[in-house]
Amino acid sequence: QQATVQLGKIGIQAIINTMGVSVSAAFAVVNRIDDYAYTPEQNIAHGMTAMMAQNKGAGRDDRVIKGFKAGEIIYGIFIFFVCFVFARPLMKLFTSDTEVIRHGVIYLKLISIMYILPAITNGIQGYFRGIGDLKITLLSSFINMGVRVLAAIPLVFALGMGIEALPFSYLAGWIGMLIAEVPLLIKNY
Repeated sequence: QQATVQLGKIGIQAIINTMGVSVSAAFAVVNRIDDYAYTPEQNIAHGMTAMMAQNKGAGRDDRVIKGFKAGEIIYGIFIFFVCFVFARPLMKLFTSDTEVIRHGVIYLKLISIMYILPAITNGIQGYFRGIGDLKITLLSSFINMGVRVLAAIPLVFALGMGIEALPFSYLAGWIGMLIAEVPLLIKNY
């Protein structure tokens, strides 16, 4: 699963590299901020894996749903607020170049609005890991990264969008991931 994610990141980076030095630098900075935003989300999902597995095994589906809602959704809302409101100061932690900051703020404000989606998808993946169905997590990660790269190509090269194309391509990837995961979650449940 992680290899799939890294291959997708390589594809996105190849597209970014065509946009110039300022955009590439801004993307490098926002990736550091994204890493800080996503790491707690991923750790919450890992913790949810054990909790969901135990409660699923005990027949306590009510706790599985409660844990999902409390764990990821609240953090997704929190990190949206932090990255949206503090986009410029966050960028200034890493660079003083005004052009890089401008590109980074555009990216952070757009992507922060969408942070609730990876919170949801991480929670769903935590559930499937918890019940031992890793095929679904691999499939959904492959769909997410594939759709991201495929969506970024026309947004950047045909529509001429800059760094703002990436949050929209990520949105497409997360939606693709949810389209794959949610019916399987409903079926499994």
